[in-house]
Amino acid sequence: MVSEELPTLLETDVVVVGGGPAGMCAAIAAARAGVKVAIIEQWPVLGGQSTMARVCMWHTSDRQREVIFGLTQELVQRLESYDAVQRVPDFPQSHETYVFSPEWMTLVYDDMVRELGIRTFCYTPCVAARTSGRELQGIVVATKRGLQIVRAGRFVDATGDADVGFFAGCRTLIGRESDGKVQGMTLVANFDNLDKSRREEIEAAHGPMLELMGQLRDRGELPSFGPHWFGGNFIYRWSGSLAACTSGDPLDNEDLTRMTMEARAKLPEFLRFFRENYPGCENLELAWTAAALGVRESRRVRGRHIFDAADVLERRSFPDAVGHGFWMIDIHDPDGSGYTTWYDTTTHPEPGTTYQIPYRILVADDMDNLLVAGRCASATHEGRAGLGVQSHCHVMGQAAGTAAALSLIEGVYPADIDVAALQQRLIADGVWIDEQRVRDARQAENNAEA
Repeated sequence: MVSEELPTLLETDVVVVGGGPAGMCAAIAAARAGVKVAIIEQWPVLGGQSTMARVCMWHTSDRQREVIFGLTQELVQRLESYDAVQRVPDFPQSHETYVFSPEWMTLVYDDMVRELGIRTFCYTPCVAARTSGRELQGIVVATKRGLQIVRAGRFVDATGDADVGFFAGCRTLIGRESDGKVQGMTLVANFDNLDKSRREEIEAAHGPMLELMGQLRDRGELPSFGPHWFGGNFIYRWSGSLAACTSGDPLDNEDLTRMTMEARAKLPEFLRFFRENYPGCENLELAWTAAALGVRESRRVRGRHIFDAADVLERRSFPDAVGHGFWMIDIHDPDGSGYTTWYDTTTHPEPGTTYQIPYRILVADDMDNLLVAGRCASATHEGRAGLGVQSHCHVMGQAAGTAAALSLIEGVYPADIDVAALQQRLIADGVWIDEQRVRDARQAENNAEA
């Protein structure tokens, strides 16, 4: 907490802290609902993991139909206008998958905040909070002119690390229950200068090379790695990509720096391997590395419900559903081996099935005017692993931003809004919510209380 008097940077209706996939959808939704909105973002550009960490893939299907629309669909359409996105129909397990350009993604977000008049502050980390009882009065941000206060009626914590909730004194959850370790992290790197004349040979070699890399990794002869591919993938314009794995504590600045440097240090070994073993890669060069480490999990704010493994595995429905999820419990090894439970296809949901995402995981339990969305939503280690893909973060962000605006308009706290009205607003804005499942869940809940 910061006790001294500080100048006010701005005062508005809704402040969204964190301009990543969840935060951007929250800000856009709140502005469209008719309130004044500001975004506070610590990085130089908007987009978070989708731009700075270059995680450029969205999944939207339960393997039989697309189930995520709303702002996700609009973002795809806007990217299409820049010729900056493509479908990947043959993605493993046949998820409807979109791959996009992170550079154009930043422009799409820039377009939208300008169109909606959303005040935007990049280069502006949140470093503390001011509270009074159960109300968050303001956040403290670091600016070029020193520490300043940002005040609002409603706040949305979309920082990924639950910074706002933590600084405000909310209870938080970190990592897995047994030891607090979080999922492994990856640094995306891009390679260029493939021999285009050998395109078919390069693409055909992907499977055998992946198998060989796994064998070498298991023998300690190659560093741990995540997804990689070579070929005509849109984002990389006929080039190669690889994610170098690492592990540690993303809430420790020194350790976060170490992990980033450690992942980067592995790249020369991968480059050597590709040049010596991969056809058409004899003259391969390192083109770039992502500006930020891909962090999958850290701190989470405790909400009115803690989304858990059973919610995913049992495909649960909720009376306060704000959208649907379909991803499996996809845990990347906290020790950084590169293994993910995604490889165990027996854990994948049956095609055509979804679970519902409840509004109550977006409502902070300890602060009356704080909502959360994205990576820091209320969930266990396993529940978070199900909610982790960016399209699910879009759903949570759109719901949180809409709820923040509606609560102001209704003159009530977010926990007390008319949830049915929120659901109808989301449906009108393109979100798919299976209303029959909502009614059934509401009836079951009423029966249990009777």
